[in-house]
Amino acid sequence: MLRTIFALSILFLISCQPPAEKNRYTAPKDIDPIQNYLIKEIEFDELWDKTLIEIGNTYKLSSKNKTSGEMSFVFTSKKVSDFIDCGMMNNEIYVDYIERIFESKLDGKIDLKLRSKDKYATEVDLVTEFRFISKETGTRWTFQTNKPKSILVGNPAYGADPYRDCQSKHFLEASILNQIATLK
Repeated sequence: MLRTIFALSILFLISCQPPAEKNRYTAPKDIDPIQNYLIKEIEFDELWDKTLIEIGNTYKLSSKNKTSGEMSFVFTSKKVSDFIDCGMMNNEIYVDYIERIFESKLDGKIDLKLRSKDKYATEVDLVTEFRFISKETGTRWTFQTNKPKSILVGNPAYGADPYRDCQSKHFLEASILNQIATLK
């Protein structure tokens, strides 16, 4: 009898609890593409050397090939939401939600290509590849400057949209292009 009363009491308490909140994902708002190139009024060799020093002081050089005009740098950041937008989960920034629940990291590669436009000018193209990783689940979101991507998540909440959209906020690209634009 006591067991029956106890079981009914537990059942009554459970049935009175409000239903669990359903996770609600909202995709990021479209961000206009960034003009990811510039023409700098400096001769190629001089701009090459200055760019290697200036950008190399901030980011780690991973490769360079002066013949092809290509240089790459790698980066990592703990401030994920400063650089990318992957929407919202409920009322929380999605990348912050992933960090809180699973831990995460953001890293990537910055590719610069310099081409001599003429004797006194050099064209610079920049493409950044971002890699956002959920450490616990191993889910990876990889996308580039001006190329947002819709990615299938490993374990979405039951009934939830299994895709997450991620895009660059263009903060990193604008910062690097500004560094190059202000070289003298």
